[in-house]
Amino acid sequence: MDFKELIEKHLDSLWFTALRLTKNKEDAEDLVQETSIRAYENIGSLRSENKAKSWLFKILTNTFINKYRKSKSLPEEVDVEPDFLEPIFYKNGHYFDMEKDMFSCVMDEDVKNAIDSLPIEFRTVVLLVDIEELSYKDVEDILKISSGTLASRLYRGRRLLRDALYEYAKREGFLKEKKNEV
Repeated sequence: MDFKELIEKHLDSLWFTALRLTKNKEDAEDLVQETSIRAYENIGSLRSENKAKSWLFKILTNTFINKYRKSKSLPEEVDVEPDFLEPIFYKNGHYFDMEKDMFSCVMDEDVKNAIDSLPIEFRTVVLLVDIEELSYKDVEDILKISSGTLASRLYRGRRLLRDALYEYAKREGFLKEKKNEV
């Protein structure tokens, strides 16, 4: 599999996660582009195509964390404009709106807002484990955290998400009101 195919295969997942992490379309685009550039520069470190998804998410997550730690400082400018990135965002003769494509049928706005409201350390593990379906081991490696830390963050993140979605679930009919029994 060549690099372009590798990126295209995982682009939607990378985009979705980048958008949920950054909460901003432009920052998400920058994050995916920077991830793609770093992946291209380090393709030799990919040991197996079977590990490509977790490898790409490790790059994405580390890139985000490094930028996040810098308190949203201005993104570094890259002098190189790699030609291999242009076709990725080009589909059927025109550039397409990835956000529109991804979210048109994926999630209700309330669910997206609930995910966005999670503190970053919980949002990251919920996105990687529950949305992207990466293994616990892969997420531990990506975030460089122990299994106990992952379990704790995942539990707390899911609990916060559950609490945030309670009214939504009632309104949409996912929860039934219990009748008071005497």
